Amino acid sequence: MPIPKALKRYAAQIGFPNSETMARIFEILFDEEDDLKIVKALSRPRTMEKLIEKSGLPEKRVKELVDKLMSRGAISQPMKDPNLYRLYPAMIELRDGSCLNPDAPQELFELWEKIVYKELPPLISMLDNLKIPPIVRVIPIERSVEVQNSVLDPDSARKIFRDAEIVSVMPCVCRKVARKNNRGQDCPAPEDAVCMQINGFAKAALKSGVAEQISNEEALRRISLAEEAGLVHMVRNNIKEDMFMCNCCSCCCTGLYISNQVGYLEGIAPSRFRVKLNEEACVGCGTCETRCQFHAISVDNVASINLEKCYGCGNCVITCPEEALVLEEIRPLEHIRVT
Repeated sequence: MPIPKALKRYAAQIGFPNSETMARIFEILFDEEDDLKIVKALSRPRTMEKLIEKSGLPEKRVKELVDKLMSRGAISQPMKDPNLYRLYPAMIELRDGSCLNPDAPQELFELWEKIVYKELPPLISMLDNLKIPPIVRVIPIERSVEVQNSVLDPDSARKIFRDAEIVSVMPCVCRKVARKNNRGQDCPAPEDAVCMQINGFAKAALKSGVAEQISNEEALRRISLAEEAGLVHMVRNNIKEDMFMCNCCSCCCTGLYISNQVGYLEGIAPSRFRVKLNEEACVGCGTCETRCQFHAISVDNVASINLEKCYGCGNCVITCPEEALVLEEIRPLEHIRVT
């Protein structure tokens, strides 16, 4: 099944110019001939007025198509300018948007599973050449850091959400896709959703209808639930007022799959911290190995840590019964991007 001519440029932009799987995804999302006129008009973000002008369709028809495509998660509005409409700039954003649609067919989840687990891994080597900075970074569980180290504001999940103007939460797309494809049955994630957004991201998520608003106090409770479950806090890899936080597991998370199974360690930025082991105190119980979502720890009498794979999340530290593990600060605050 070839990708329609009107969608070839978009398919190339998101990295799958010749994928029959992507062609079928497009066929599901853009199922009318007039949809392709909207796509063509969205060669760059447009206002509704410009969309009507560029598509050549009547105003009523354009609004009808835009409402449909927005509800399907096939197009979106930029967080900073909700008067514009756009195509998603990246494959993973299109996946997330379309899979959050409550009416998405089962076939769509199966197609995205094939894209991510079959067709994406061979393309990872190109990312190395492009030197794209990671879009997310790990932040540590605060109680895993030694007292003499101060966890500064950008490293504090609780401060980020305690100080937020508005907080939203939505279902985890990775877990939803996994379960639709009979994976992740033993996922440790809590029943309560723990993918959260604040300020601009929250407002955009609430406007799209895929999220619900929660209080700052409820957000703090869900952070605790995620930590108890052994999930990894991942946030936007910069210092901004608008943030999101995923709480990730190795059984479902796309980012951790690319890191752990594909071996692309540069896709996620580590925290400013790294685990340190006191071998004399270690009794080899294996708790840390079980808790590590990055598969960086193995235990044979005592723990052995692959420091290249340690992202400094602190999961192992907070459950070590002998307190043989601590996080130490090894990177300066400048490690976190500000743009």
